[in-house]
Amino acid sequence: MAEETCPPATQDIALNLKNRKNAIDTAMYGPLNPAEPNEEYWTALGAEWGVDVETAKKQRCGNCAVFIQTPEMLSCIESGLTDNADEFDSINEAGELGYCEAFDFKCASARTCRAWVAGGPVLEEKEEDAVTAAGKRKISQTPAPKKDRIKGSSKNSKGSAAGGKKITFTPAIEASLRKKAQEHNEKAPKGRKTSVSTLKAVYRRGAGAYSVSHRPGMTRNGWAMARVNAFLRLLKSGKPANSAYKADNDLLPASHPKSSKKNASSRAITASALIPEEQALADALISITEKYGKFDQDGDGVWAGYTPAYENEVKDIGVKCSNCVFFQGPNGCQIISLEVEADGKCRFAVLPEGAVSGYDVPVRDEEDLELLLASAEAEAELSVELKKEEDYETPEQAILAMTEFAGLGYEAEPAFRAAWLRAVRNNENPFKRASVLAVMTYDSMDSDLLPKRKN
Repeated sequence: MAEETCPPATQDIALNLKNRKNAIDTAMYGPLNPAEPNEEYWTALGAEWGVDVETAKKQRCGNCAVFIQTPEMLSCIESGLTDNADEFDSINEAGELGYCEAFDFKCASARTCRAWVAGGPVLEEKEEDAVTAAGKRKISQTPAPKKDRIKGSSKNSKGSAAGGKKITFTPAIEASLRKKAQEHNEKAPKGRKTSVSTLKAVYRRGAGAYSVSHRPGMTRNGWAMARVNAFLRLLKSGKPANSAYKADNDLLPASHPKSSKKNASSRAITASALIPEEQALADALISITEKYGKFDQDGDGVWAGYTPAYENEVKDIGVKCSNCVFFQGPNGCQIISLEVEADGKCRFAVLPEGAVSGYDVPVRDEEDLELLLASAEAEAELSVELKKEEDYETPEQAILAMTEFAGLGYEAEPAFRAAWLRAVRNNENPFKRASVLAVMTYDSMDSDLLPKRKN
C-alpha cells in the first residue's frame, strides 16, 4: 500500500493523536498500561458491556472486528512511525499496533474500548473492501449526512421495543436444512426422526453460540451448520461425537436415550385418562403459553383457531371445549385468551381417552405424535423481538437479535455491525441506530449497508 493511499491518521501524528483522544473520551479506550491490574477500568468497562471483569479482560483490540492488521495496513503504520512516541505509544505491554477502523487511529492490541466487536483481528484485506484512493473511506466508516443523524439517548423510550416476529432463514439455509431433515428421516430408525423446525432451532442456537466462541476461520453459518450436523449424529446414533455436547438434548424426541424431556417433572392437569403422548402435548402447550402468553386470534401471536359452538360440526361426537383438559368453565380456557363456549372447539384441544366417540376418530401413531411435540417445542424458539437496550447483556447479543429481526438472514449481520460502528464514530447511540435499520431495513438511512435486493 503506497503512503498516498494509507489512512491519513497513520501518516499524520497530530491527526492520530486527535482521533485517539476521541476514542479515549467517548469510548473509554485504554487502559494506559495493560500490564497493571487496572481493576477500576475493567470493572467500569465490564459494567458497560454487561459482563464480569474476567470476561471484559478478554475483549481486547487484538481480537476486535475493526482491528486491522493486514500486511498493507502494517506497512502504512510502519511508514508513519516517528521517534516521538508519547506515553501511550511507548508502553511495550500495550502490544502490537493495528489500525482501528472505528475511530481512525493506530491502536494497541492489548487495549480495548467500549465499541469492541467480536470477530477480529482482520489479517487479510478483501478485494471489495480495499481502499483504492487517498482519503477514500470504506462505506462502514462513512458518517451519515448530518440531516439524517440520529440523536441517540442512553435508554429507549417506553414502548420502543419492537414486537416479536418469526425468524426468517435465507432460501439457501432453508433448503439445506430441509434436505438434511429429509435425508435423515429416510434412514432414521424408529423414534429418531426430526423436523425442519427442530433443525432450525438447533441452527439458531449454533448461530448464537458463535458470538461466544468458535474456531478461527469459521463463519456464523458454518458454526451453526456444524451444530446441526452434530445434532443429527446424536439423534441417529444415540450418542454425541463429543461427550460434552448436551446443549440440545431438550430438542430430542422424548424416547431418545439422551433426551432431557423424560427427566422433566410432568405438570398436573386436572383431568384423568390422558395417554402419555397427550399428556406430553398438554405439557408442551402449557410451556409455550407460560413463555409467550396465551393463544389468541387478533393476529399478534399464535392463532388459536377457535370455532364457536354454532359452527362446531363435531361437538356431537365429543370434540368440544367442555371435554378438553384446558377448559375452565363456564367461559375460560387455560391456554386461550378468548372467551370460549362449552360446545366450541379450537385447534389445540387435548381430549382424554373416551371423550370422543365415532368411527372416524383417527388413531395417532405414537412416533408421529412424538415428532409433532418436538416440532412444536422447537417452533416456540423460532421467534425474536427487539427488546430494550438494557435487556441485552452485550452488544453481540443485540446485533444478533437485530439481524434475526430484520428477516434478511444471518448473512446480513455485517450491515448491523457497520451501522453500530457508524453511530459510535458519530458519538450517537449505536443500539438505536442499528435497531432502526433492523425495523426499517431498506427504508432506513443505512440501507446502503444491506445486501442488494434480489429480484
